[in-house]
Parts: sequence; C-alpha cells; structure tokens
Amino acid sequence: MLRHYFLLAFRNFQKFKSIFLINLLGLTIGLTTVVLIGVWVKDELSINRYHTNSDRIYTVLTNHDNAGGIVTWSVTPAQMAESMKAELPQVEMAAGVSPFISGVVLESAGEKLTADGLFVDQEYLDMFSHEFLVGNKSKALTGINSVTLSETLAKNLFGSAENAIGKSLKWQVFDFKNEVEVTGVYRDFGSLDVEKPQFMLAFPYFKAMLGDGAHWDNFNASTYVLLEEGTDEEAFNLQIAGFIKAKRPTSNVTPFVQLYGDTYLHGTYEGGKVAGGRINYVWIFSGVALFILLIACINFMNLTTARSLARSKEIGVKKSMGASKGGIFGQFMVESLLLVFLALMISLVAVFILQPVFNQVTGKQLSLEFGLTEVILFTGIWIFTGLLAGIYPSLYLSRFRPVQIMKINLKGNPGELMARKGLVVFQFAISMLLIIGVLVIGKQMNFIQNQNLGYDQSHLLQIPSESISQSQLPVLLEQIKAVPGVENASSLNHPLIGLESSTIGLSWEGKSPEEEVKFENISVNLGLIETMGFEILSGRTFSPDFGEENTKIILNEEAVRVIGFENPIGQVVNLWGNDMEVIGVIKNFHFESLKEKVKPAFIKYDPNFAQNIMVRIQSENQQETLTAITGVFQNVVGQKASIFFMDEAYQTLYDQEQKVSALSKYFGVVAIFLSCLGLFGLAAFTAESRKKEIGVRKVLGASIGSILSLITRDFVQLVAISVLLALPIAWYFADSWLQTYALQTNLSWWIFAGSGILLMVIAMLTVSFQAFRAASSNPVNSLRSE
Repeated sequence: MLRHYFLLAFRNFQKFKSIFLINLLGLTIGLTTVVLIGVWVKDELSINRYHTNSDRIYTVLTNHDNAGGIVTWSVTPAQMAESMKAELPQVEMAAGVSPFISGVVLESAGEKLTADGLFVDQEYLDMFSHEFLVGNKSKALTGINSVTLSETLAKNLFGSAENAIGKSLKWQVFDFKNEVEVTGVYRDFGSLDVEKPQFMLAFPYFKAMLGDGAHWDNFNASTYVLLEEGTDEEAFNLQIAGFIKAKRPTSNVTPFVQLYGDTYLHGTYEGGKVAGGRINYVWIFSGVALFILLIACINFMNLTTARSLARSKEIGVKKSMGASKGGIFGQFMVESLLLVFLALMISLVAVFILQPVFNQVTGKQLSLEFGLTEVILFTGIWIFTGLLAGIYPSLYLSRFRPVQIMKINLKGNPGELMARKGLVVFQFAISMLLIIGVLVIGKQMNFIQNQNLGYDQSHLLQIPSESISQSQLPVLLEQIKAVPGVENASSLNHPLIGLESSTIGLSWEGKSPEEEVKFENISVNLGLIETMGFEILSGRTFSPDFGEENTKIILNEEAVRVIGFENPIGQVVNLWGNDMEVIGVIKNFHFESLKEKVKPAFIKYDPNFAQNIMVRIQSENQQETLTAITGVFQNVVGQKASIFFMDEAYQTLYDQEQKVSALSKYFGVVAIFLSCLGLFGLAAFTAESRKKEIGVRKVLGASIGSILSLITRDFVQLVAISVLLALPIAWYFADSWLQTYALQTNLSWWIFAGSGILLMVIAMLTVSFQAFRAASSNPVNSLRSE
C-alpha cells in the first residue's frame, strides 16, 4: 500500500508540475530559513555553557544603590574571590579575573608583538574546561611569574606549543613590566567563548599592580565561583547580600550570583534584577522561524485545496470503487510528507551554500552538523511540517462525497472559505509586522549615527598605546602633532566606548555620608578637551598657563546635577582625600550606547595614566596622514600602531542591533514572498471555484475590468484587515523596543502608512495575475457541460 501511495504521489507531482514546484519552492524557502535560524539559536544558547561544571559555575555581580536607582555591574573588588573562598563554605572554588587587557607588549629573544589577555587565578583554570595542549593545567599559574599562552600565540612566538614551555617572556602594560616563564599552552578559545584571551597571567600580580587601589571601594575585577552541588542559588544570594557591607559598613553595594552560562543571554538588568538581554532576540527569531514555517505550510494548504477540483474525479472514482476515507487521507498525507522530505533535503543543501553569507551577516562562524541530535531534530522537523502542512488538505479531500464529486457540485462551505481567508490574513499580518520592524530598526540606527554625542567624531583617531612608557608619550605626541594633516593630538585613559573606570570616592560639602554616587573617572593630558571637541559650558580647560593643574577638576553636566551645584566654578570637591577645585563644566557626552543615560563623570589632569592617544586629522589626504602617524609610532615605540576611527568604533556598540536589522530585512522579504505564494493559492482556488460564474458574467457582457474588480475586491479587503490587525501590535512592540534607548527616534506615521501601502501593492500584483487569467479565459470552456 505504501508503495502504491508513493507511486501515486510521484504521478501527481508530474501531472501538476506548476503546483508541485510552487509548493516545493515555498516549503524549501521556509525550511531553509528555519534551519538557518535554528543553527544561530543553537549557537547563542551554547555560548559559555560547554564547561563540565556549567551548572555550578556562577558570575558574581554587584548592585549599586545610587541616587539615580540601582545599577548592576559585572565587576567586584579585586579581593572578592579570595574572601568568598575563605569565608563561605558553599564556595568550592573562586577565581579573580582582571579586565580584558589589550595591546600588551610581549618580548622573547628580541622578538616583540602585542597581544590581548587576562590576569586570572589558578582556580580559573581548574574551574573552566579550557583544554591544555602542553603543561600542567592544575599548576600552570600557581607561581606569580607564570604565563600560559594560546596555541596560536605560542606558535607565533616560539614556533610550536612544545617549544614554548619553559621559555622566558617579558611583558609590559604602561609602566608595569615583568619577566615570566611559560608554564602552559592551551587550545585557542573558540566561538562559544565571549572573551578570547591570547595569554593568561597570574592574578596576584594584577592585585600587586593595583597597589592601594585594591580595596573594597574599588570595583576593578571579575569574580567567578564554583558552588558545591545542591547549593540553592536564591538562598546563597540572600546569604551574601551583606558581604561587601560587612567589609565596609557605609557601602551601598549588594553582590549576587548568576549562572555563568546565563550572563551572555541574560545581561540586561532593571532595578537590580535580570530583565532580558540577547535572549530577547533568541525568542524573537525563534518566533520568526515558527511564523515563516507556518506561512509555508499555509501556502501548501491553500494551493492543495485550490486544486482540489482538478483531482475530484480521481477521488470520486476511488470512493466509488470502495476506497475508504482513511485510505484517501493516507494517500494525501504521504504526498505531503514526501514533498516536505524533498524540500528539507534541498533546504539542507541551500543552508550549506548560504552558510558563508549568513555567517557574514551574523558575525559568527556557524556550521551545520549532522550528529545524532541533529538527525533526530531534522526528522522531527520533517514529520511536524509534513503533518502541519498536510493534515487539513488530507481531511478536506478525503471527506468528498462521490455523488457530489461526479456531478462537480463541489463549492465548499462558508466555514472553509473563512478558514482560508483567515490564514491569508495571518500571513500578511506577520509580513506587516516584519516590514514595520525593519523600518523602525533602520530609522533608529540612522538616528544614532547622526546623533550629536557631545563631541566631534569625524576624522578623530584613537591609538591604544599600553606599551608606551611615560617618558615616550610626550615625545610621541609632539612628533604626531608635527605630521602634516594633523590638527591636534592628546591622550586620555578612557576608550570613550563603554564604561571604563568608575569611583565612589568623590565627595563634597553637604553630601550625606550614606549617599554613594558612582562617577566615571577620566584622566587626560593637556589639549585633550580641544582635540575631542568637547563643549565648555562654563569655566576653562586645563592649561599650563595656570600653573599646577593636578588639583583641578572638570565636571560634566550630569555630575553638576547630581552634586547639586548652582555655581560650580570655584567649588571644592574631595577626591580620595584630596581637595580638587572645579575649574570647568563640559556638555554631557556619550561614552556608552544611546540605550544608557549619560553617567556623571569628572575629568582630571593626570598625563601619567593618559595612555590612549587621540588624534584629530584633516579630511584631505587622510591615507598619507595615517601612514606618517604609523611611521612616527614605529620610530618612537618600536612597534606597529593600532589605529581606528572613533566613528567606526562607536558603531560597535550597536553591533547587535545592526545584525538584527540585517537579519530582519532578509526574513521580512522571505515572509512577504511566502505570503504572496499563499495569496496566489487562494486566488487560484477562488478563480477555480467561480469559473462558471465568471463564464456566465462574460456571456452576459461583463468586461475584463469588472471581473478583475470582482475577484480582487475580496483580496484587497483581506490585506486591509491584515494591516489593521498588525498596526496596533507593531506599534506596541516598536515603542517597547525604542524605550530601551535613552535617546530614541519618533514613530513616524509614514512607517505604518508606507508599510500598509507597500503590502497592498505587492498583494495586488500577486492577485492580478490569477484574476486576469480567469477574466480573459474563454467562457465556452467553463460552461461546457459534462
């Protein structure tokens, strides 16, 4: 029987080639989209979760109860790990980790290069499942003068991982330097790791570098803990809530833990609690995949039922010869499953072909694998899609009555017609949501790119220079200023992209002892404010004309507001026990994404810690200017400079949104295309079922135009209903998404009106083909008697 079903299926595919190809195309596109999104979702859900003890590894975060509300940070005091391990019995292991340090100069046997890495405790290596190629992982960082290297870095420095072991290596960050021994080489961190350090040094040395800064007021390290099996996370958080306050009674900081594997996807916090993050995009695109699959299945239903009349005689003869309802149902289900199987096989090939493009759009290195899990998953997708697409047509066709079929009295009931129309409304409503989503995201991204950040980003370069000594910096700046095409140059300690260094050590007269406000701390060199183009609202900038500037400070507008100064110039604040005179107020500038409100910040003169060089160049002959700056850097420092434009670097803050925007465009086009296939199917069904009516109207003198209007009128109404249903939903989600930005574009009326008009035009073009075909057909053919 099954062989018979397969034979009939292939014969019908051959007989109705156009419908077969349209169905195959629609299901292939739908399944290709589902598989691509599935690969992306699987990768997102796997990041940071592959470690052996991932269910017990936690990140320690801190809630800071500031005047403006609770702010959550992923940093802790440097001694947090050591104290938690000593005082909390549930903590099996604890590791302190430094911030990610870029541009560290490494030297071995006269060979110099720069690399990025971390200072980590030995227990970090014990806690996480990073594979060591050579060396003893359990003892690699027990010595303060030890270093472990990635496989690639070891090869670049010593030729191979094996040759690296035991070798001496010098490193330098700012004026901190040391000579260490290579004690291990680990496999390069992969795509499932957020940070990919090229080397790891011993964390105790980092604490020694901090010196007096390693205290409970400063938050300058990350802490990871491995909790004992069976530890209740909620009870543990209650237990450690006062951990920092016990060390410093006036602290407003409450630590808590979150599963390490959750921090990537659940990285947004409101009021000190998890409130989403990248997981929102996982849910959104999972929903998009499901909707696109539903649209593809709806197409199959509509196209299959639209051609039901063409197969009515076949079904009638079979039933007259004794075929059961179940037998007819089985035949059509086999056709559905077979068609979906063919579409799935083609879609898997398409995924391999599209994989490089998809990786470029997502910024990932994704690959389609075929393990047991994937085979089971694809089998499930095949059966689910086949049943979803085929169940309704199979039930619909198997219940035809032979007498009705043989008399060609098949018109369908109002309920069936409403069901088909409802499915088309659903399809186009989803398409409408995607169109509006693409336009809103694009408008917000354009708004961000044209937003005044409080300084001029154009033609502004940043040169990270952690390898520069204090004696080299003045020479380097002077020589860069002398380069033709350079307007100005200076330096600061802040990358100006994201938070970098904050403190609660600023106080002022009238400040409550219980109140703790976190200020962003920016150290600068002379000329930095002029180089950046910061707007001075009152007072002055730093200048050698006024003598000693180390006791002066400049505040941003938000800092003045938080402190409450009415006339800030000349006021005295206290920073870490030292009195500082306020000499200027600058306009607020953004150093985070526009999702965040501007934080209070102060600028102090401290060239010893201002190692990031900022250069303003002219718009003409930029390449020659860059070449000359690179040459100066090479001559003074003895290594190649890493130069990037600030406007391009700032856009990395919106890398996630840009990728989502690009993916939305592709999926929006897919949804619209598939929806049009569904509309094509309903139009075909309508033309088929009203064939005699159209013939009679033509015989009685109806024009092609009037028949076109007759057929298309219903579809215009369907699309209009889709638009009306989608508009409030789209507005709600668009407004909710925009609310995540401190500065946001407005929801212009043209976005909604334009989306509706575009959808209407696309739908009309789709329907017009079938309508014109029906209207121009010969009425003799449609009225001919059996």
